[in-house]
Amino acid sequence: MSSIDETLAPRALSGVDFKSLKSPLTPEEFFVLSRVDGSMTVAQLCSVSGLGRPLTLECIESLWKNGLIELPGQIPPAPASSTAASPAPAGAASETAEPHEPGEDDLSEAILTRFPVAIEDFHFDRELLEQSVELDDDFKREVVFVHAQLDEVDYYQLLGVDVDCGRRELRGAYFSMSKRYHPDRFFRKVLGDYGMRIEKIFQRITRAYQTLSNRNKRAEYNAFLEQHRQPVPLTELATTPLSQRSEPIEEVASERKREMAFQLLVRRGDAHLERDDVGAALREFRKALTLKRDHALALRVAQSLKDRGNHLDDAVAFARAAHKIEARSVDALRILGELYIMKQSPSDAIYHLERALELRPDDADILAHLQQLRA
Repeated sequence: MSSIDETLAPRALSGVDFKSLKSPLTPEEFFVLSRVDGSMTVAQLCSVSGLGRPLTLECIESLWKNGLIELPGQIPPAPASSTAASPAPAGAASETAEPHEPGEDDLSEAILTRFPVAIEDFHFDRELLEQSVELDDDFKREVVFVHAQLDEVDYYQLLGVDVDCGRRELRGAYFSMSKRYHPDRFFRKVLGDYGMRIEKIFQRITRAYQTLSNRNKRAEYNAFLEQHRQPVPLTELATTPLSQRSEPIEEVASERKREMAFQLLVRRGDAHLERDDVGAALREFRKALTLKRDHALALRVAQSLKDRGNHLDDAVAFARAAHKIEARSVDALRILGELYIMKQSPSDAIYHLERALELRPDDADILAHLQQLRA
């Protein structure tokens, strides 16, 4: 573990391009980043994070090295790729060179060949493919195809590597796949029902890499595959979906910690709201939504702000977040319509209320709002 001065108070850096990171943040790193406010010291963060001191320090060091936070008076070490290196001996290039990343089309074609059901034999939901989202048609088909068969392939197949692959090959495959499905790539895009699918694919890719890049976990996983799979064709890989199989205790604990962190942030936000400290409450709610895309929370915050009659721009932001998480949410569309009425923007109000009415034609409140706007 690094010798970070625990009396320093780290500060989060603004304008960070998360897409430029070589590897996506872990849930624990996201949570620690959400607690960095420029006033709490490293020691205090270790105390309040609930993750334990070693893991919190590890997260802080990773955030620091990746340029997401700064430690006053400290200069983060230069990335290994930027340091001068003496010529590598023959045969060593495969361990030090950056992995080659295939182009978008090459990667897509490679991904589509890894699954038991060929794409030409796959049955696509026409209604889902026709859903109006900000994704091109080829990628929509890829997301639907991959998501539907996630439980039919093992981690090696998902990443497109051999069982005996080395660290460099594994890392290159992971970088290519994770960048393709990373949520930051789709930030502020309308995704509809594709959002959940992309998130699940990304989570499975991350879990696969975390398992295979750890020597002990990989050995356990290989033993598990051997136990449940004799030499058979890939299409008969296993009868039990991966989602129903036992997972390493560390992964289960990680998910529980993330959920606990989410609930803690929500409780803090509610407490601030009860004290009428709306600004502090919104900060906690926003942090909570970075940990978990919770439609009910985003909707509740939007409704609460609307009822208060102030912070209308924030209310719109949370209502839009709820709609982004669940595209067919009538309540999100209705609240957006009512908020635009309050903001004296009738055209925007009519647009959202008409969309809500399409989903719930007999809603008296929506009909009444539209009649008043059209009068």
